[in-house]
Amino acid sequence: MVSMPRSARLAAWASAWLNGSGSLDDVLTRVCGDDEPHDVVDVPGTDGTVSLVAALPALRDAGVSSFRVVLPAPGDPTGLGGPADLNADAVDAGETVLAVGAGDTAYALVPDIQAFGPPGDQGHFVTWRCREAIRPPAGPSLSEAEQELSSNLREAGSALAKLDVAAWRPEVATLLEEVRSSRVAEPLPRGFPARAQLVAARSIRLMAVADFALTDDGGAVSASAAESRRALLTPLERAARHALVAACNALEE
Repeated sequence: MVSMPRSARLAAWASAWLNGSGSLDDVLTRVCGDDEPHDVVDVPGTDGTVSLVAALPALRDAGVSSFRVVLPAPGDPTGLGGPADLNADAVDAGETVLAVGAGDTAYALVPDIQAFGPPGDQGHFVTWRCREAIRPPAGPSLSEAEQELSSNLREAGSALAKLDVAAWRPEVATLLEEVRSSRVAEPLPRGFPARAQLVAARSIRLMAVADFALTDDGGAVSASAAESRRALLTPLERAARHALVAACNALEE
C-alpha cells in the first residue's frame, strides 16, 4: 500500500483545518488511519498527554498559523532550522511537522512510532512530542521542486529500464505506470491546488519505487549493478521527498 508519511498527512490536513476547508474529524481520520488514537505531549497550554483533537486548537491558541511537513534524511536536513538536538531527532524519525506562527513562534511535532502485534498484522502506537523550534527558512517552491523531480525522473527513466527493476519487483512496474498517469486519486485535502495534488501523487509513488529498490538488492545481478541502482535512485528519492514536502506545504504559497 502506498501512502504519505504520517507527518505529511498531519501537515496537510491540519493546514486545511486551519484555513476552514477541513474539520478536526478529517484530520483524525486521515492522519490516524489504522493506528491507535494518536497522543501528543508537551503542547503549550496543556498538561501532560493530550489527544490530537486537543493539541491542534492549543497550538492555534499559542499563535500557530500554519503547519509544514519536513522529511529529512541523513545528510539532508532540508527544512529544519534547529536547535541541533531537535534536528538530530527529526532526522532519526525521518519526518516531523513544524507548527509556525508570527515572529519567532515555532514548534516541532516529532513522532515516536511503536509497532505491536505479529508481522503482517501489526498496529501502531503514535506519540507526537511537541518541542520549541527555530523558525526555518522557506523551502523550495512547488514549481522548483516539481522541476527537480521531473529532471531526476528523466535521468532515471532509461536507466531503470536497463536495470530491469520492474522485472524483479512487479510493484515497481505498477507504480511507474501510475506516475505516468494523471488519473491517480488526489492524496491531499480539497482546497490544495491541482498541481500540488499531482506532484504529491507522483512523489509518494516514486518514494516507494526508491524504497523497494534501495532496500532490496536481491534483483541486482552483481555488486556493480547494485551500486548503479543506488547511485541512480538516491537522488530520485531525495527529489521525490522534496517535491512531496513542497506539495503538502503548497497552501502557504
